[in-house]
Amino acid sequence: MSETGLVLSAAPPAEWLDRYPWLPFLVIVLAALLGQVPSWIFELSTNPIWLQSGVVLGVGPGLLAGAPFGDPNVGWTNQALGHLAAQDWLHGRVPWWNPYSGIGLPLAGEMQPAALFLPFVLLLAFRGGIVWLELALQIFAGIATFCLLRRLKLGRLAALIGALLYEFNGTFAWVPGETILNVLPFLPVLLLGIEYARDSASRRHAVVLVALSIGGSILAGFPEAAYIDGLMALLWAIVRLFESPDRPAFAWRVAFGGILGLLIAAPAIVAFADFSAASDVFQTHAIGNLSVDLRGFASIILPYIYGPLGGDLGGARLLPVSSSIGGYIGALTLAFAFAGLASRRDRPIAIMLAVWIVLAAGKIFGFPPVMVLMNALPFMMDTMFFRYSAPAWELAAIILAANALEDAREGRMRLVLPLAATLAVIALAIGLAWPWAQSWHWNAHDRAIMVTWLIRATALPIGSMIAIALIWVLAKGERRRWLAGLILVGNSIILFALPQLSGVRPGRIDWPAIDFLKTHLGLSRFYALGPMPPNYSAYFEIPDINHNYLPVARNWADFVQSHLFPKLSTSSGDIFWAPFPDNEVPQASRDVVRFKRSYRYLGVRYFLTMPGDSLPPSFAMPADSSNATALPLWAGQSLTIAAVAPPVLRRIPVIGRVGVNQGTYANSANGTLSVTLCVDGQCGVGSGKLHNSPDDSAFVIGLDKPIHVAPGERFTVTVTHESGNHPVAIWLPPKHGQKSDLSSNTGQSLAGRTIQLVFGTTGHSGFKRVYSDPLMTIWRLKGAEPFYTTHGAACTLQNARLDSVTAICRTRALLIRRELFMPGWRASIDGVPAPVLKHHAIIQAVALEPGRNHVRFDFEPPYMTFGWIAFWIGIFGIAWQATGAAAFIRRR
Repeated sequence: MSETGLVLSAAPPAEWLDRYPWLPFLVIVLAALLGQVPSWIFELSTNPIWLQSGVVLGVGPGLLAGAPFGDPNVGWTNQALGHLAAQDWLHGRVPWWNPYSGIGLPLAGEMQPAALFLPFVLLLAFRGGIVWLELALQIFAGIATFCLLRRLKLGRLAALIGALLYEFNGTFAWVPGETILNVLPFLPVLLLGIEYARDSASRRHAVVLVALSIGGSILAGFPEAAYIDGLMALLWAIVRLFESPDRPAFAWRVAFGGILGLLIAAPAIVAFADFSAASDVFQTHAIGNLSVDLRGFASIILPYIYGPLGGDLGGARLLPVSSSIGGYIGALTLAFAFAGLASRRDRPIAIMLAVWIVLAAGKIFGFPPVMVLMNALPFMMDTMFFRYSAPAWELAAIILAANALEDAREGRMRLVLPLAATLAVIALAIGLAWPWAQSWHWNAHDRAIMVTWLIRATALPIGSMIAIALIWVLAKGERRRWLAGLILVGNSIILFALPQLSGVRPGRIDWPAIDFLKTHLGLSRFYALGPMPPNYSAYFEIPDINHNYLPVARNWADFVQSHLFPKLSTSSGDIFWAPFPDNEVPQASRDVVRFKRSYRYLGVRYFLTMPGDSLPPSFAMPADSSNATALPLWAGQSLTIAAVAPPVLRRIPVIGRVGVNQGTYANSANGTLSVTLCVDGQCGVGSGKLHNSPDDSAFVIGLDKPIHVAPGERFTVTVTHESGNHPVAIWLPPKHGQKSDLSSNTGQSLAGRTIQLVFGTTGHSGFKRVYSDPLMTIWRLKGAEPFYTTHGAACTLQNARLDSVTAICRTRALLIRRELFMPGWRASIDGVPAPVLKHHAIIQAVALEPGRNHVRFDFEPPYMTFGWIAFWIGIFGIAWQATGAAAFIRRR
């Protein structure tokens, strides 16, 4: 063994950190990898492509129900659009435009894909890039927090433990891969810059750190999180301002750094402002006084008290807790934060952090005086504070906890009162989440599961608190602090890693279907009515007119609502255009038939449906499913409805598929669900695997033979859960006078209730089926317009590409390009600029001259020249500060 190894093994752990200053950074890096060990051991994946893309086969279930992340936008937005941005950079293109969602939409201006967040966004070029991005951000956050705590005069051990707590904080655990994580590491960097601004000798460091943190927070792609972090930093800066002996100099350093940060973020700001101006985002995205039910407080203290992430046993009846709050502190960290609040170290900052936590809690849970105060701040009414404030109040609690650990080194930390206060808070959390509370409306099955998770959520922190109390009694000196810190960090890693057990066993992507579209689409588009969620078309670079965007161009949203999908809701900010959010697939199928002319005009050649679905109209019976109750259907149990066929069946004389409105209990239902439709002794039977079923919507199953049902005929439908060890929920709405009788093979009383069924035919009503596999059916619509056409004269079009075409015309003509018209589009004919015109207020047109016209198109947000000028000024300013050029110039 080397001499270094002997010294290292003999020295107490706390001394290692002082003897080898590089060791904390190595620990921070290795710890991030350690946090992924459960995924590697159990061969589970948290890659959203296996859970959100809709085009995968053979995906196996995880060890826990629920989901490995709290927001599906990690797939629809971050992975899908971020991957496209990374590909653009790697091909030498600035990712201004996304031609694969809608009929083209801005990419960088959407902000959430963090298209300009270099170099981090490049990690999303890899299929597992979401995981690698999270690892990189964890390491970044840990190192930044360590440096901040060291600047606050904490020893290396306390600083390292605080850094690891932030590296494994509740936001990293609950929203892995979401864009909010991009912003998270910049908060400790900003606070570190403010700390440097107190010292004239470190003024250049201060300016550079403040500039990089503010600029990085904006480029990171989540303005709401950056704004909230900025509020906490502002309070911190105000405290330091009053402590500073040279207040003007301190204020100037922070302000100058902030100005430089805004300058380097100018391209993203200009792109976002341009897109926002072309949308209704500020009119439709007002959050107002929205808050979380107080029972959500329990999950901040006892994570997973309501079940695994995404399960939300209690939260499903409110706002889903984990996906609404977006983070937690945990009881053990809270205990040390209480101890840090009592510390005499840096009292003004400690008080400020406590005030910030109180203000954040008041805003999250709707305490009226705090709501009035916070909502008076600019843009706060447009900010989902309860969702995106978690990193700021998590860091506040962690800094207090690190202060307590530093006090322990000096023998001044007292644990009795903090532990007692924490036990009281745990008792409050249990009371709020108590499964026998009348307002929860529990059934016996849910109550038993809830009790199990309540015990699990409580056992870890209480067991850890007992262990720390014993350590405090039995251990002495640095050993006591080291062991306590080890338990504290271990607790955080366990809570962080638990959602990984809800990951899935990877399967395979449905490449044959994707390759079919790539081969046959050309410059045309498709429309997915279920199989592929919006934006994943951008991941695979095949154009789908669906989108999942915020903001979204006003002219496009208006066209969709008027000419494609009239039931589109504008109350959500026109974020989504796809049937799946509102379970509107049957309505969307009818609209496709109704608005075929509009789809042809946009060049939509193919339509994707789920297997067994088709494009002719289907109908639901009863049409209204409101006030439905869920009936768990376990393996071997069945429901049978006997009813009279309504007059609307004249539209579907032959039924080839039957859907059942069901729920999967957060994707835990498994096994096979079968349906049997019988009329006058003739029966059609079909079955489907529940792991393929959409939650809380109709699970449509094709029959082995079509059944003729005439209006007025009596028919029966039997729904059977054939196998599986988790139930499926069958939604039972009230009968409302419907002539039907519902019965169960278990003899349950179902008086006054019915099943909502969806009936459809197997015909295609003019659409030709051109591809089918277990995941999707692809239909071709004849007569779809090409991407380029001419109006006013017939021209020969050659070498048509997405951004260029050659048109040979005998007379003047108008070139029509089926891409969204927006300010920022530029065209040139043979190198000479030509104006881009609007055609029907939605797509682009360019006037052509007689002869040969080589037309090129390019998009850049308006006023971006000023954005780039500002960016380079900011870069020069940061470089000037970083290299000490200012001091050199003064000496000259």
